[in-house]
Amino acid sequence: MFSGITLGVAASLCAGVAFMASPTSGSSQMPADTRAQFTPVIQEVPSQPRWFKGDDGRFHLEYEVFLTSVVPWVTEVDSISVLDGRGHRIQRLSGDRLKSAMGFPWDSDKPKNALTPFAFKPVWIDLAFRKRRSVPLQVKHRLTITLPDGTPVGPEGKLTYTYTSSRVAVQNQAARVLASPVRGGRWVTVVGAHRRSLQAINGRLRLGQRFAVDYSALLNGRDRTHRGSASRNASYFNYGQPLLAVGDGKVVSVVDRYPDQIPNAAKPVPLEAADGNHVIIRLAKGVYAGYAHVKPGSVRIRPGQTVRKGQVLGKLGNSGNSTGPHLHFQLMDRPSLLDADGLPFTVDRFRFYGRVPSLEEFIDADREGTPVPINRSRAGNRHAQGLTGLDVVTFRKAGASHSK
Repeated sequence: MFSGITLGVAASLCAGVAFMASPTSGSSQMPADTRAQFTPVIQEVPSQPRWFKGDDGRFHLEYEVFLTSVVPWVTEVDSISVLDGRGHRIQRLSGDRLKSAMGFPWDSDKPKNALTPFAFKPVWIDLAFRKRRSVPLQVKHRLTITLPDGTPVGPEGKLTYTYTSSRVAVQNQAARVLASPVRGGRWVTVVGAHRRSLQAINGRLRLGQRFAVDYSALLNGRDRTHRGSASRNASYFNYGQPLLAVGDGKVVSVVDRYPDQIPNAAKPVPLEAADGNHVIIRLAKGVYAGYAHVKPGSVRIRPGQTVRKGQVLGKLGNSGNSTGPHLHFQLMDRPSLLDADGLPFTVDRFRFYGRVPSLEEFIDADREGTPVPINRSRAGNRHAQGLTGLDVVTFRKAGASHSK
């Protein structure tokens, strides 16, 4: 079902109404204050782009561009370029790179860079810069799209339009520095698994998990994640580990009523139970820390209570939408793990041991009880940096520091 406004646009297009733009094979941006421009695909940046310094030494800028077709034909997105505020190109996505960065894993559209009539798709923008000064203060996006043969707008044949969006300000403040929510050990952290977990919550598209980190495994001396049956939570070395306050704050939400799942045999849960047992702490105005999948019966705090950095909040579990014991941690702008916008963060001190080559290799080793493969290059201490991949790291205890 389409709204009256959308149907009106479609009817006007089909009637051959002239627009103040012409087909082009290159850029034809027009001053917005002098000429109207036909934009059959609308661009929107729903959340302010934010950056953080990663443990790879680079400065990461991650955000989304929403593309919405307003025409009754299949539209092909040829390219999208990220420009800085002065119009200098930072990145151009086209071909396979664009197809990989556009839409959802379950998209059935062929090709992946196609927009069906009145459809919506996100483009996932992930940029990395070697220097802080290279991170732009503003971004805008140049879009090139092609309408199909026979489109009743302009001359017959395929029509290509290129136009540029208005500027969007980039968050200029450094990401918040937190203490670690777990301590010690050699943890396998999974970053990026929730990068595209866009969800429709309370009438809005939300991405509270944009910068989420899963503390997925605690390795023993043989680089294994568990000993004994892979279907028992107690077999996993991370199960029951203490969860710590990442900073001083006030508890705003506690849920402790869901059972643990059986590892590798999780049952579906309703949306309200997706986070399982969880805790949310207000660290500052508009800054909340969320801990999900907590062990049932382990929560030690209550709403309204003030907590100090390093204080034990509960224990790592496997409740909610979870296939194995782990902590899902995220920072967000509202006191909800789902109905919020995700915020970047860095960790004050940790030691980087290496990286697991791929998520598939980690999952296989975890299920089979074999050593997790680790690429041990670039090992060393890290300070005020964010986790960026399948990192293997050790976190300092409160009040301690790693030796150099």
